[in-house]
Amino acid sequence: MCKSIERFFFVLVMLLTVTSLGAQTKATAAQAKTMIDKINAAAAKQHTIQCDFQQTKSLSFLNDKMVSQGVMYYDHRGKLRWEYTSPYRYVFIINNNRVYIKTAKNSNTIDIRSSRLFQGIARVMMNSVTGKSLSSTADFSVEMFIQGDEWIARLVPKKKEMKAMFQSIRLFFNKKRQMVSKVEMVEKNGDQTVIQLLHVKSNGKIEDRFFAIR
Repeated sequence: MCKSIERFFFVLVMLLTVTSLGAQTKATAAQAKTMIDKINAAAAKQHTIQCDFQQTKSLSFLNDKMVSQGVMYYDHRGKLRWEYTSPYRYVFIINNNRVYIKTAKNSNTIDIRSSRLFQGIARVMMNSVTGKSLSSTADFSVEMFIQGDEWIARLVPKKKEMKAMFQSIRLFFNKKRQMVSKVEMVEKNGDQTVIQLLHVKSNGKIEDRFFAIR
């Protein structure tokens, strides 16, 4: 598999922000357990999720920011569609054991069973949509924080493949809904990526065609 596809897997691992932490309090061990338990309970009720997203990437050597938009569809039966719609088109689909990637120039279908690495990445990606990745202790060390009406999970990668790319990843949760609303990723080179999830709809019907592998 080419390096660009590997990198795209990693970039989506946290369904994947540059924000000021503001007044932030580190949760105690007991508080962190309660928060993670509530997030997992909420995730168990999310059979489908549909939303828009806005992604902002800040490069460490430039003042400009690159902004793109798209849509995301999630089905708890092992299906995910992540699609950029502006300023370019890029479609990424997970459907159980297969991944489909389509750009303006070509498309590619991958059987993730051929690689333990990509099996793990796909698992983390699917779990990250709802926040289940907080329980994936083999993949990340996790610290929980409280900031106003938000819970923040700071994840530090443990596995060398992710450590080579990311310093840290933060998931922002709406305290009331216990769902991911924003993700922040800081790469090893200092670049930062922000993804804001917008207009989130839960447990609606999503047609199978959105997850079709061509």
